[in-house]
This record gives sequence, C-alpha cells and structure tokens, in this order.
Amino acid sequence: MDERLEDREELEIDLGILLWNFLQGLARFWWLVILLAALGSAAYYVKNSQFYTPMYQSVASFTVMTGGNSENGQEEGSYNFYYDTTTAGQLAKTFPYILGSSLLTDAIKEDLGVDSINGSISAQAVSDSNLITMTVTSSDPQDAKAILESAIKVYPEVSRFVIGETKFNMIDVPTAPKEPYNQPNFVKKAVKGALLGAAAGIFLIVLYAFFRKTVQTPDELKNVMSLPCLGNLPEMKQKARKKKRRRDISILNKEFSQRFKESLLSIELKAERELQDKNGKILLVTSTISGEGKSTVALNMAYAAALHEKKVLFIDADLRKQTDRRCLTETEGKGLYGVVTGKCSLEKAVEKDGRSGISFLCGSLPVRNVPAVLNRPEFQETLRRVRGEYDLVILDSPPAEMFEDASLMAEFSDGICYVIRHDFVQKRRILESLAGLESSGTTILGYAFNGVPLHKGRYGYYGYGRYGYGYYGKYGYGEQDEETQS
Repeated sequence: MDERLEDREELEIDLGILLWNFLQGLARFWWLVILLAALGSAAYYVKNSQFYTPMYQSVASFTVMTGGNSENGQEEGSYNFYYDTTTAGQLAKTFPYILGSSLLTDAIKEDLGVDSINGSISAQAVSDSNLITMTVTSSDPQDAKAILESAIKVYPEVSRFVIGETKFNMIDVPTAPKEPYNQPNFVKKAVKGALLGAAAGIFLIVLYAFFRKTVQTPDELKNVMSLPCLGNLPEMKQKARKKKRRRDISILNKEFSQRFKESLLSIELKAERELQDKNGKILLVTSTISGEGKSTVALNMAYAAALHEKKVLFIDADLRKQTDRRCLTETEGKGLYGVVTGKCSLEKAVEKDGRSGISFLCGSLPVRNVPAVLNRPEFQETLRRVRGEYDLVILDSPPAEMFEDASLMAEFSDGICYVIRHDFVQKRRILESLAGLESSGTTILGYAFNGVPLHKGRYGYYGYGRYGYGYYGKYGYGEQDEETQS
C-alpha cells in the first residue's frame, strides 16, 4: 500500500473534474468573491481618497530663436529663425539637458528668492521644429506658474554657453492652473478595486478546485488501488416539508428511488458473496470521515440482507455516537456496551425490528474510553456468539481516519465494506485510512461509491440529500464511562 501511495502523488488533471470542482467551489464560496470585491473596492477608494495629493501643471509653448551676427549682414542682437533639421535636432537634445542641470535650478532659486523649488520642470520639443512645450508640475498652482515664468526668464542666460544666444517667441504664456491635473475618478478607482478583489476570489476558487483532489468517479480509484467497486449509490434528496423524516431514508421507504433500493440490494449481495467465499459472517462497514453516509449504508445493507431472507443482526458499534437506534425505535437500550460490560445479557439487549425483520443491538448513550471496551475479552466473546446465531452480522463502526476503533473491530471481523462519498474526501486521506485497515489483516471486500449525481456521466444524478447525516452530529461523550482497564 505504501508503494502505491508514492504513485498517487503524480499530478493528473481532468478538465471536466476541474470544471466541476470550480463550479462546486463557486457555489460554496460565492460569498468570498463578493467579500473580496467589497474589500478591494473599499481599499482602492480609501487609498485614492486619503493619500491623494492634488498636483497642478502650468504649461507654456514657444519657439526658440537662435542668435545671429553682423557677418550675416544683420545687426548685433538680432536673431535668425532656423528651419533646418540639424538645428532642430540640437534643440531637442540640449533643451531637456539644460532643464535638468544644477545651473538652471540655482538660477531659478536665485530669481525666486527661495532655497528649494516646489515643483519639477519638463520640456518636449516637437520633432523637426524649434517648437518647445515647457511644463512645471507643483502642489501649489501659484508656484507652478512662478517657476515656469522664472525658467523662461533665466533659461536664455544659462543656455548661452551651450547653444549660443537664444530668445523665446511665446505662443502660450504661463497661467496659474485652476484645478489639479491629476484629479481622480473615485468611482472608477472603486470599480477597479472591486474587479481586482473579485479576480482574487476567483483565483482562490480555482486553486481550491485544482488542489481539492476528491474522488469524482470510481475510475479514479481504479488507478490507485485494486479494491473493487461494489456499486454506485445515487444521491438522495427529500423535499423540505419532509425534513423531519430525513433519518428514515431506507430501501423500505417506497417514497425513495427504486434505483437506490436496487443499488443497495446489489451492493449487499456482492458483499455477502465475498463473505461466503471466505466462510465469514461478520461485516464491518466504515468510511474515512463522518458525513459519507456510512451508517445509512450499513443499516440499509442489513435491510437488504433481510429481504434476501437472511437472519441478520445489525450492531451499532459506533460507541462514541450511538445514534443508529433512533432509526429503529424510540425506546432506549443498552446496546453493545451493556453486553460487553455485563450490564445486560445478549438475549435481552438484542431487539427485533418488526418492519424489516432484522435484529439489532443498539445503545442509546455515547461511551467514553471506547478502546478499553473493545479490548475486553467480552467483546470478542460477544462476536463469537452472534457469529453462531446469525447468517450475517453488520457492524457500523466509527470513521477509520478519526479513531482506532475501526481497526480494533476489523481484527474480529471477516470482511470490510468501505463507504466513499462522491466529491467529499481527498484521495490521499482515503488511501491512508484504507492502509490502516489493511494492517488489521482483515480483507477489504470493496467500496460503495455513495452520493453519485446524475450529471456525472453514466453514474446517474439523483441529488445527494445528505441522507443519514441529519442525525450524525459531532463526536462527543455521554454518561456511560468504561472504568475497567483492558
């Protein structure tokens, strides 16, 4: 079994199963998408409103005139307007360089009479022309205008040593901006945050779908273990008005699907034949965790055996719960615990169900220190006695992953029927629980694949009505304590 566990670590992706898991995750965690969308929207709104700093821009456009000389027949101080691409290219390269120089910055500070400039200066030259657009960005609109005016004023003097005499021919003069250029759209930001939050929620659901690795079809288990599938049980649902009768879902109830009955009869018959081949009579029914329908399957297998005219004893061996009795009678009983501890004889503890014809040994109260009870010689003696009196004895044990009870009982059983609920438990947990049961030496006859929906291909959809789970609550302890040490 350990060697097979290594092989099961290989990643296998079935797009159909992945889509199914995603839809199931979306149906289960839709609230997470909404929550993250709301949080994302609120976060973006707060971020952009609380940390928003209004910024202002003052813009000026002008052409640059390069200085002339007397050799060209013009008076000193006159300026020529060059259209050639060489001059334009030179301006485009040198203008931003001069703007970022410390010489220009110091000149502006001196002109404004300040120690630092409250803003940044940028310029853009139109390709193949001497048209320049200069922009000053500042947190104060008046500072933006003042800095831009000062830059235009001192630039010719600073640039004289680089590109010679220059003069600006103003096209758009600097003005004080009336509103911030970066005024945010808070609604748009909130929507963006909501979309990002929703996307994060969807991503988490995709991860959930990808790593869930629950059993979707019996074919998945064929690749990782050699156990046969005894049969597929359809999902069962009850109408809302019948919730009070949810515990009584059985093959004896004509209100439920005929296929459910046929499936259970087939599963019981296969398990019974496997036991007969081993000359056995005691069948242990268990699962990985609670909620897989183990108790309902076990009880209905007892009903099915009775319909096959077998003398059947059903034992509620889940001593930590002791809830099966509620499906059979409204009276209280001692059950297996009472017989093993000598508080009641086997003959008095075993009762008869008039409707199904099965005999049952079911207690009323949960028991503490169950391993001590199961390790008593009286427990083995009780099983020896019922083995001789009945054609089939079905033990409804606790889940195999949660407690060692199932493994202890398996040592005194002739075969094990394992219940696996569709899309409920990860494969690794199932396989680890099966490995623990195999260590008992008792043969695992096969597994019943429970709660298969119709739209899962050929397995049929009948809705998984959580049958048998309404009364299967959390494990706890009652008033019955086992004081005697094993």
